[in-house]
Amino acid sequence: MPGLDELSEEARRNTRGRFEQWVKNPQCEANTLSAVLNVKLSDVAKSLNYEPEYGQSPFAIQRGLQFEGWLFKEDAEVIRGAMEKIELLPADSAGFLDLRLTSNGGKTVRSTDEALEKSHALITNLVNVEFDAPTIVAGLLLKIPKGVMLPEATLIIDIITIQKLDTKFEIQVGEIKVFPDRGGHTDAGEIATARAQAGVYQHALQLTVDALNLGNAPMVSTSGFLVFTWPGSNSPVIRKGEDLTYLAKRAEKGFDQLDRVAAEVLSRQEKNLADVDLKDWIAHSRTEYKEVCWSFCDLAPRCQDLAIAEDRGIVLGTEASKILGSVTISRALELLDGADSASEVEKSLQEQLIGAIWGAD
Repeated sequence: MPGLDELSEEARRNTRGRFEQWVKNPQCEANTLSAVLNVKLSDVAKSLNYEPEYGQSPFAIQRGLQFEGWLFKEDAEVIRGAMEKIELLPADSAGFLDLRLTSNGGKTVRSTDEALEKSHALITNLVNVEFDAPTIVAGLLLKIPKGVMLPEATLIIDIITIQKLDTKFEIQVGEIKVFPDRGGHTDAGEIATARAQAGVYQHALQLTVDALNLGNAPMVSTSGFLVFTWPGSNSPVIRKGEDLTYLAKRAEKGFDQLDRVAAEVLSRQEKNLADVDLKDWIAHSRTEYKEVCWSFCDLAPRCQDLAIAEDRGIVLGTEASKILGSVTISRALELLDGADSASEVEKSLQEQLIGAIWGAD
């Protein structure tokens, strides 16, 4: 296990996966610590004698790389056609810059340092409205100038578009997901995760542009777009006009939360506690059990066991948890069976439960 003295250097590289893990449940301290410390939740689960089940499938990773490869082949012909069709880009758009590493499907960029250099050059060149900017960029790599946990941390944005306004360039961020878009039946959790990630990228890009302190800096749009697949094919479905204002603010608060946790990590180091058991620390941190946890977190079975032992409504799902609030499942059953309510909260809940039963009849 890497020591805490190696943490800040580790945080400089390969942070995207950790961001994506964190945004799925930013309220959970255990999840946040896992992202900050770069300790896998599967390893924490094993330390608690739970069998990991939810690690990202290598097949899913390969499927994602294949989809991106299809979108960006021949100077992004496929994704450009889809963008022009919905007027995300004008019909005469041109120019594609591929900053993806060769290890991730790119053609020419071989190292993180090279990707950072070319990404930085692109952003700084956008101060000149006469610059012949590419309208589509894949794999823009940011060096985020933020806080303790993220000193020059890197973050890859799947795709951005660049368009020239009257006196400035405007950048929009996009998030690519391989799951199918089924209109009104698309999985709500997957859409929420994609939007949250786009919000992180929008905020990170704005931080980067602001830190460069450029004259006539490019505008970072508060709108973004999501790219999904057409059911049963590799054709892209693009949802444009996604308002990222709230999600970017949420990301900002999340960055601050990550920094606070990292500050605690570094303070422990200063107290000569570098030998602290990081997995044990995560295992005994506060959790925020939700349905979404089952989609990514190997601690979900353990959190479910704790919720059952504590008789909490979340065991019955998110909606039931909202209705029950702090009232336990056992107490709700007693109220449903006619027990006298002990508070206005219980009285209101009892009326809702009984009313629901009569409504069902």
